[in-house]
Amino acid sequence: RGLFPSLSDDFLRDIFDTRIQSALLVKGHSYEDLAGKEPMFRQLEQAIVAHRLIAFDYAKEAGTKFYTDIAPYKLMNHKGIWYLAAKDGEKLKTYAFTRIECVRILDKQFTPDHDIDKTLVEEDGIWLSEDKKEIVLKIAHEVAGYFKRRKLIANQIIEKELEDGGLIVSARVGHANQIIPIVRYWIPHIRIISPEDLQHEME
Repeated sequence: RGLFPSLSDDFLRDIFDTRIQSALLVKGHSYEDLAGKEPMFRQLEQAIVAHRLIAFDYAKEAGTKFYTDIAPYKLMNHKGIWYLAAKDGEKLKTYAFTRIECVRILDKQFTPDHDIDKTLVEEDGIWLSEDKKEIVLKIAHEVAGYFKRRKLIANQIIEKELEDGGLIVSARVGHANQIIPIVRYWIPHIRIISPEDLQHEME
């Protein structure tokens, strides 16, 4: 009930409608409070299902920016926060749902790219970038079990188990922010070994 903005009969009916299911992607188990924004959430769902372009205002720190002719693909919940994954021209972006205002559904339709749907399902985070970089980490044996139990880093792959019980882990990420907060959290049991400059930057 907390995860979705509305659990009305209509909404529950939609949950069992495969067309609406294709508009939603939930990752994580906590949630942010979207009270009062239910109509806009439904509006974006409808635009996704109907493949209609949208326009909206977006609140940035530097001020409000206007976007138009945006192709909406998914409403994604990542670690409790809702995002709109959408294509702006040729670029796939994510927009924080609570920063979106004044949504307008345009008369124009777009042809959905099924490769984008596949990318969104497979991607571990919200940093959507075609130019991904490989990060290699050394995990100490004291915390290796946590990284073996589940993926704590986006797109995590265990490359090698070390003799002392530690791990060498790699990940392909679109932005350093997918890695840095995790490394900080696990200090001193984790270190970036490639690229070295990322470790120095973090220090």
